Amino acid sequence: MIKHAHFFLKKFLTFAHRILIQQHANTVFRDQTFSNWKFNTNFDGVVARAPRTLGLTVTYNDEVIGVAWGTADSYILSDGPLFVTVQLIAVDLEIGPLRRAKAFLSLVAGIKQWAASMNASHSFIHVTTGSNLAATDRLMKAAGAQTVGGAYVVR
Repeated sequence: MIKHAHFFLKKFLTFAHRILIQQHANTVFRDQTFSNWKFNTNFDGVVARAPRTLGLTVTYNDEVIGVAWGTADSYILSDGPLFVTVQLIAVDLEIGPLRRAKAFLSLVAGIKQWAASMNASHSFIHVTTGSNLAATDRLMKAAGAQTVGGAYVVR
C-alpha cells in the first residue's frame, strides 16, 4: 500500500538519491554528470527554508518510491498571495507503471495539500526534463491540472 506523502526526512535521502539519478538519466540533461554536491545542497536547502519550501516523499513498504520539491513565494510583479512552484517530481522507474502512477498522483495530492496550507493562489508544476511527456500529461490531467504554458529549449 502506498502511504501518503511525507515531508523530507534524512532517513529517506539514500532512496531519493537513487530515484533522482534514474530521473536524471532519462532527461534532456542526461549528457551532464549527476551532481551529488548539488543534490545534497538542494536537499539541505529544502529542509533549511521550511515552511516556504516543500520536500515530499511517497513510500511503499518503507522505501521511497517518489520524491518532489518546490517553493512558495509571491509573484515577481505583485505583493499578492503566495503561489507554489514545483521544480521536481520523480518516481522510481524500477516499479510497475500502475504503482508509478499512484506514487505520482500521491505526490501531486501532497503538493495540493501543502499549497492550501500556505494559502497559495496557484500551483505550477514544471515539466522541463523532456522525459515521458505524454504519460506525464495524462497524469497531470488525471490530477486535475490544466496547461497554462510550456517550456522551450533554445540552443
